[in-house]
Amino acid sequence: MAKRTLMFLAVLLLPLVGCTQQPEFWIGANVKVAGDAGWDSEEAKRSLQQLADSGADRALLVAFTWQAQTDSNDPVIGSDSSPEMIQAGLRQMKQVGLVPVLKIHLWIPDRWAGDAQPTDPDAWFDAYREAVLPLARVAEQEQVPALVVGTELRNLEQSGKWPGLVAAVREVYSGKVLYVTDSLQRAEEFPHWGVFDVVGSSLYPALPSEPMQRDTQMREAADRLVLLGERHQKPVWVAEVGLRSADDVLAAPWKSPEEVELPVDLELQKTILEKWKTVLDRPGIEGMGIWCWYTNPDAGGENDTDFTVQNKPAESIFRDPPAGP
Repeated sequence: MAKRTLMFLAVLLLPLVGCTQQPEFWIGANVKVAGDAGWDSEEAKRSLQQLADSGADRALLVAFTWQAQTDSNDPVIGSDSSPEMIQAGLRQMKQVGLVPVLKIHLWIPDRWAGDAQPTDPDAWFDAYREAVLPLARVAEQEQVPALVVGTELRNLEQSGKWPGLVAAVREVYSGKVLYVTDSLQRAEEFPHWGVFDVVGSSLYPALPSEPMQRDTQMREAADRLVLLGERHQKPVWVAEVGLRSADDVLAAPWKSPEEVELPVDLELQKTILEKWKTVLDRPGIEGMGIWCWYTNPDAGGENDTDFTVQNKPAESIFRDPPAGP
C-alpha cells in the first residue's frame, strides 16, 4: 500500500516539477558575411567551426534586405542574401553543431535601418513582404527554429501592417516568429508583441563608468525586460548586445568605428559583455546574441576596435560561466 501511495504522489508531482523548470539560457552570436568569405566558402566554414568550438550555442545568421534611400518604398533581398546563399549558410551552421536562427535586417547605404521612413508605408510593407517570404521559405526548409522578420525599424514600428506580414510569414514558416527593437524603451512601446512568439530587443544603453552604478543600471535593465515579458506572457530574447573593444565607449556604445575613432581596449569589452551575461541569465530571458561575428575566420584580433569578439579575450564569453552577482 505504501508503494502505491508513493507512486501516486510521484505522478501528481511530475507536472509540478515540469512547470518549475526553466529552459537553459543560450548564448550565441550574430554572424555577418564578410566580402572575402561568402556563405558556403571554406573560410566561412572555418569561422563557424571556431564559433562552435568557442562554446556558442546558436548562430544568428544576419540576412539583408536592401533599399537605396531612407524614403524608398521598394526594399528587395540584398545581393549577398539570396535564398541560395542563406540556405548554404544555415546548412554550414548546422554542420558544425550550432543552432541556426535567421535574422533579417534592412540595409540602407550609409544609414541606419531605424532611419527608414518610406513615403508610402503600405507599398513599403508590400515590397518588404515579398523580400521576406523567400527567406522564410528557406528557414522552413532548413527547419530553423526561429526567424526574425524585422530588426530595429524604429519609424515603422507603430504601423498596423505588422500583423498582416506575420500572418503571411506563418503561411510558409512554422517556427517562432520574432521582431527585434533597437532598445529597451522601444520594446516597451512596441504595440504588436501579441502577434509574435517572443519579445525581442537589442541592448546598447549608455552606461556609467563607475562599476557599482553600472552594475545597478544593468540589473535594472534586466528587471525591465523580465517585466515586459511577463506583461505580454512571452519569453524574452536579447537578440543583440555588443560593445566595441575600444576605450571610452560606454557613453555611446552603439557608435561604430566609422563614427568615432578610439584606442583599443580589449578588457573593457570582455568585462561589460560578461556582466551582461550575468544579469541576463535569469528566468524569463531565454538567451542573448552577441554582436557580432564574421564569416572571415581572421576577423577581429588584438588591434581591432570594432564590435566583433573574434580572436579577442571577449571570445571566452561563450564558454565562461556567468560571473558572480
